[in-house]
Amino acid sequence: MVVALGALVLLVGVAAGAWWWMGRGLFQPGTVEQTLASRGETLEVPSGQRPDAPRWQVAPGVELHHVAVGQGRDVVVVHGGPGVPPAAPWRAAALTGDALRWHFYDQRGCGASSRPLTRAPADGTWKAMQEVEARLGLAEQLADLERIRRLLGKERLTLVGHSFGALVAALYAAEWPERVEALVLVAPAPLVTMPAGDGDLFTQVGARLDPEGRRAMEAWLAHTLDFAARLKEDEATLAGHFERFGLLYTQAVRKERPGARLPESGRPGGLLSLGLYLSLGRHHDWSAWLGRVRAPTLVIHGAEDLQPRAATARVVEALPHAQLVELAGTGHFPFEEQPEAFATTLRAFLDEVKP
Repeated sequence: MVVALGALVLLVGVAAGAWWWMGRGLFQPGTVEQTLASRGETLEVPSGQRPDAPRWQVAPGVELHHVAVGQGRDVVVVHGGPGVPPAAPWRAAALTGDALRWHFYDQRGCGASSRPLTRAPADGTWKAMQEVEARLGLAEQLADLERIRRLLGKERLTLVGHSFGALVAALYAAEWPERVEALVLVAPAPLVTMPAGDGDLFTQVGARLDPEGRRAMEAWLAHTLDFAARLKEDEATLAGHFERFGLLYTQAVRKERPGARLPESGRPGGLLSLGLYLSLGRHHDWSAWLGRVRAPTLVIHGAEDLQPRAATARVVEALPHAQLVELAGTGHFPFEEQPEAFATTLRAFLDEVKP
């Protein structure tokens, strides 16, 4: 009986993992407010908070670490990773003078922000998947952006999303089209449809590593895809695991571009990364949904990014009012490698989009 039960539990775990890796994601665009209501949550934020406060309370027990830089028009930065905030504000932010006031925040579950979960619940793989995605996945990240808008007292936001954060910013602009006045997507993750063409990021990194690095990449990916096992690990262990991919990514970039300037990162999110992968699933097509975006959109591509221009162009094609600008002499982090060119390009675009 014990052996049979153990086999059944194993089968359920494997089936859940296969469902995640092969099936649809747990996030469905257009359902954020309904999803929150079903869990008894709202988009309201506690009153009396200062827009320049070092911590924003967006929900009971959830505070976001926040740094404001500059004066002028408010710009909210959505960092990438997923789940990897910058250790400090971008170099380019200091070059926009009194034109822009940049708001950098660590998403819930990473950096110096609250981590709503330190362990997944232990009552089965499927329930663990649901809980992690519900507390840290895309719906909650989009809800936090809407709460930030309300906290800042803005009718509409100017959003700058980087890498995976560009996907989050674009999904927000589709969820609430009337609440975004301008959208800037920097090296956007080409996840509008999955699977994506041109090979995924893991493939692109592995192709640029030496044999030892490729073996490490394969081992890391196999470890990641043992999803039932990862859900049994605590936040610190998972954060360390996802941090190792950052080291492999750095090796791949350094091999191809030895002089590349890569920014320091804050503390990665472990369960946050799992939650976002669960939101995405393995197969989806959100191109029609992103057609709802009304905001003028600037997409910035670094000419030397590991991500090919064709992948970035697919993001541009999905957005009705998007234009693509390629910056020379930079890869995935143009705001660090070419801060002057980045700041000039951004300001020129925003000058045309009046608040």
